[in-house]
Amino acid sequence: MRDTGTGIDPEVFSRTAEIFSAKRDALSPDALEALTRQIVSRMAQVRAEPGPDIDAAITEDSIAAFCDAILQPDQPATALRFVNARRNEGVSLRAVYMTYISGAARLLGARWERDALTPLDVTVGAGTLYALMRALRAESDALPGIADDSRCALFATVPGEKHGIGVTVATDMFREAGWDIDLQIGLDEAALVARAEDTQPAMIGLSLSTPERLPDLLRLVLALRIGLPSVLIGVAPAGELRDRDISAIADVDLILHDATSALETLEHRLHNRPPPA
Repeated sequence: MRDTGTGIDPEVFSRTAEIFSAKRDALSPDALEALTRQIVSRMAQVRAEPGPDIDAAITEDSIAAFCDAILQPDQPATALRFVNARRNEGVSLRAVYMTYISGAARLLGARWERDALTPLDVTVGAGTLYALMRALRAESDALPGIADDSRCALFATVPGEKHGIGVTVATDMFREAGWDIDLQIGLDEAALVARAEDTQPAMIGLSLSTPERLPDLLRLVLALRIGLPSVLIGVAPAGELRDRDISAIADVDLILHDATSALETLEHRLHNRPPPA
């Protein structure tokens, strides 16, 4: 993995920005707007607690300048340069996330509400903020929700799914192999995210049995990424959904098909997972 030396992984940033951009082509305008509102709302809720790692010199003008940067024509590169410059000045990763990214999300929302920005402007800006959040290297005290390497997982149906037979069968197999599986069927997005944040699983496996629930999967994954940036997320899709169609627009780590191969893959990934930097 290449690193800029400032705690930002440019490869993760580029890949995440590409995935988010693909959503603009794949989703309906209403679904895309709902996704954008979710990102802005969730990131805006992150508030910095007073502490030595939150740079007191970060001003509202500086946050506004960052918000302007994520709306420039070449906003990914501009935003990355801005954050790297602040990191080189000594601003912590925690401050980048809890002050700059969260503050810019609040400004985006405020400007959107007063019609100072178009929905496309906000979508582009929100996608850049999300990609930056994903590219922040997970340091031990940098971000909330750092998952450990234990053999525990949350298995769940995507909100709106009516059946959970496949994920139930997978749960039984994983439990027989010694995994601690928290099986949740039928929870809505808010309840599922709250459950994940409360239990802090090393891995989350999601069952997607119908293509119609794909927008729900995208919203759920975004919410989980914001709350638990380091968790490993896999999805078991319906047969008519191609792997490349999902991986092109869903920010997931693994596409899972049968329980046996999923178990082998996850055992390998967790045992070979590098510790937080």
